[in-house]
Amino acid sequence: MGDNEENKGTTDYACAGERHYEDGSHLHGLGRLLNADHLFGLAVECLMKALLQRFAGPHGVSMRNSGGSESDRLWWDDPHAENQNKKRKALGHINQMRQALPFLADGRSGPALTQVLTRVSADFEKWLVDDRYTDGTHLDPALLTRRQEAAVLAHDLHLHVELTGKLP
Repeated sequence: MGDNEENKGTTDYACAGERHYEDGSHLHGLGRLLNADHLFGLAVECLMKALLQRFAGPHGVSMRNSGGSESDRLWWDDPHAENQNKKRKALGHINQMRQALPFLADGRSGPALTQVLTRVSADFEKWLVDDRYTDGTHLDPALLTRRQEAAVLAHDLHLHVELTGKLP
């Protein structure tokens, strides 16, 4: 199949996050820690984006890009952007999202959302999606364990939100 729009599925961060979490857990159980770490990073990223879509404050978190068109990525309005044309920004990978969290999590659910997202993402500050291309010798086993624990926390949080409709 090509990259044609007809064959493209709809972006669903919650579903993707669950899938990455389950696959990462499976690989972790098999001792495939580096690949599990990669999937745990993607899981936390997707589950965080799902939470931001649902609970983020008034900073325009949506699937609308800087041109106002529907996109397959999550975008937000940076209140500190000096140039109005560059105010709308895509939320990137988890290490990039951490920079946007303080601006996104305000309003009624802001404090709880900030606390949860900061806690879950803390060990992913230096996580890079490009680590999938490395030999992995630079990764610390203790860090991989903390990232796995963060993925479990993000997964459990997601399940809680799905069941109750609110943050703990």
